[in-house]
Amino acid sequence: MPHLDIIEPAAATGELSAVYARMAGRPMPPVYRPAHGGLAGIIRAHSLDPGLMPKVFGFSGGVNQAGPLAWFHRELIAATTSRLNQCFY
Repeated sequence: MPHLDIIEPAAATGELSAVYARMAGRPMPPVYRPAHGGLAGIIRAHSLDPGLMPKVFGFSGGVNQAGPLAWFHRELIAATTSRLNQCFY
C-alpha cells in the first residue's frame, strides 16, 4: 500500500510546529478527532509543506461552513467526487 512521508507533531520544528499548534486548536467535527487524541491524518499528510497547510484548511474550512447542506452531506459529496476521480486518500 502506498504511503506518504509524514512529519509527526512530536518531530516537528519551526514553522511546521507552529502550524500544527494552530491546527490542533481549530474546531472540527468530532468524527475528525482520532481516538489517539492527536492530529487527524489528513492534517499530518500535509506536513511536508507547512506553508500550504493553512491555505488548504483555510479554504476548506470556509467552504464547509456555509450553505444549505449539513457537514456530513458535504463530506459525502467530497468523498464521492474523490472516488469518481480515482483519488484514494
